[in-house]
Amino acid sequence: MTETTDDHVAYELYARMHEQGESPAEAAGALGLAAADVARARQRLSRLSLFNSQTETTVDSTVALARILESQHRALDQMLEQHVMTASLVKDYLGVTARRGDDISVEFYERARVSALHQRIDECAAMVKHEVVAMHPPAKWTRDGLEAALVNNRRNLDRGVRIRSIHAQRMVADPLIREFIPVWLAAGLEVRVTPVIPTRMLIYDRQVAIVQSEPGDLAGGAVLIRGTLLVRSLTALFETVWTAASEPRDIPRAADGAALTDQQTAVLRLLATGAKDEAIARTLGVSTRTVTRIVGELTALLGAGSRFQAGVRAARLGLLD
Repeated sequence: MTETTDDHVAYELYARMHEQGESPAEAAGALGLAAADVARARQRLSRLSLFNSQTETTVDSTVALARILESQHRALDQMLEQHVMTASLVKDYLGVTARRGDDISVEFYERARVSALHQRIDECAAMVKHEVVAMHPPAKWTRDGLEAALVNNRRNLDRGVRIRSIHAQRMVADPLIREFIPVWLAAGLEVRVTPVIPTRMLIYDRQVAIVQSEPGDLAGGAVLIRGTLLVRSLTALFETVWTAASEPRDIPRAADGAALTDQQTAVLRLLATGAKDEAIARTLGVSTRTVTRIVGELTALLGAGSRFQAGVRAARLGLLD
């Protein structure tokens, strides 16, 4: 059974239980669902915080959506806090342990030493054997820079190196990035996007990491760290972001770069609060017919089967942040 079919079954089961006040067994019987389909639907609804397995009851969609958003914000706050602590540790403390003979090696590259940093990056890329992972916050990319990086990446891919990169979701609207994404994917790079990138970072074979030294300042310099234990911790940060990130094709209108309009975004936010079309129309000062049309556009745009699904997918994609 496809994910789309699973999603539809979960929605039907949830809607029946919520509207009729039935148990999962009663709703499944009324809908004629097979036991295997019900089990998958229960799991899906539990992951979406829409089903309480202890009480065997549904959770209101607006409550579930609020919980998901709160959880996402807590996770992002934790990642940003981890980056600040990492930057402080690298800047102020690692030199102490390194002088005591530990296997940690730290090199700081100030803004003025950017050419030396690029040379180090090229050296690491040439020596990597198994894996490169990268996180890229919003930045101004140039065609020459992207093409040069693609040449190096293709060389490593041909050697069997796995390359994964996470980009800021807002960069999908950049025509240059939008042009390169299908090229990267066709070459064999694995690419995902997420609303917030905690730091710029490159990690080679989980042994060498190059990390932006100052949060919020991409041009403020970088730190090169060698040391298995610390780099593994930074890799775990990458894996956390990677797991929560989205495929580029899942971002609305990623193919042609058209972003959601301000009006569509406003409707999405109001939908997330559980507001009905009439209330949304009054808030935005438009007709109910206009709101109904926009809701239809959003459900189609997000590949959703209902306004509820549109809200859930919008939250997952970071469109409500």
